[in-house]
Amino acid sequence: MLPQRKEESASFTLPHLRSPSPPLVAPYPTPTTQHLSYTSFVMDKAVTTSFRSRLLDELEHATNGLVEGEATMRRALGRLWQVMSEDPDRIAGENSVVPKREDEEGDSQDERERRLARAPDLTPAVHKLFITAGAPSGYEMSQFPHQDLQLDSLEKSLATLRELQDDGREYVERLEEIRDGLGDVRTQRGGVWDLVRRKAIKELQDTASSAAL
Repeated sequence: MLPQRKEESASFTLPHLRSPSPPLVAPYPTPTTQHLSYTSFVMDKAVTTSFRSRLLDELEHATNGLVEGEATMRRALGRLWQVMSEDPDRIAGENSVVPKREDEEGDSQDERERRLARAPDLTPAVHKLFITAGAPSGYEMSQFPHQDLQLDSLEKSLATLRELQDDGREYVERLEEIRDGLGDVRTQRGGVWDLVRRKAIKELQDTASSAAL
């Protein structure tokens, strides 16, 4: 029997990133556990990296990109609904107005048929687009499902589109909340950093004044 090879440990290294990925340690020095002065706090490289990091800007930029992408999807869905609402049988520039009924004597069967022919077609435009009542030329009706099955499939598809539109709207709302939250955090971080720097400068000034005496 051949000796069994030892299973090599799985490698998590990605070719386009530094090895190993993710790194085992942070790319900045370990922060000091306790600072006794504002000056030491400001001079700590780990603290400086945290407060001056562009991570929040990058996250906000990514969020704006996602919102803009959803705007494109929203416009596409709006155009789709508009196209499906247009009557394919309507001639361009023709108004679907019921002709005025002329006063004619008699109420014959032919007159009723003519009036029915002039009556507007109340079939929804989307049904005219996707539901086949008869087989087109060159095809057999057996190749098409029954109208009830077509209608059921159409209603499910439209419901899926509406659900997608609602999900996209909610998704954009959540993204906007995240973007606003990132702005608030960045503002608070900048305020804390400015306050700490002012206090550190005051400490240095006080130390210099004491040394001069």
